[in-house]
Amino acid sequence: MTFNERSELLLALTELSRRYPDWRFGQLVANVAGWADVDLWDVEDGQLLAAARAHIHESAARGSPANAS
Repeated sequence: MTFNERSELLLALTELSRRYPDWRFGQLVANVAGWADVDLWDVEDGQLLAAARAHIHESAARGSPANAS
């Protein structure tokens, strides 16, 4: 993963942290890995980024903050 891609992943995780302020960081990453349908220890950065973006996009389309899982 390039520096720019990693920056995009961290920005997406920051946005999700705003949406889910009660989640611990590890919990957030585990949930995003779950959205990617990949085991936490096997998930690639690109898969996390794609899942985070999809979740943000889907919740924006619904017009409300997304619910857990």
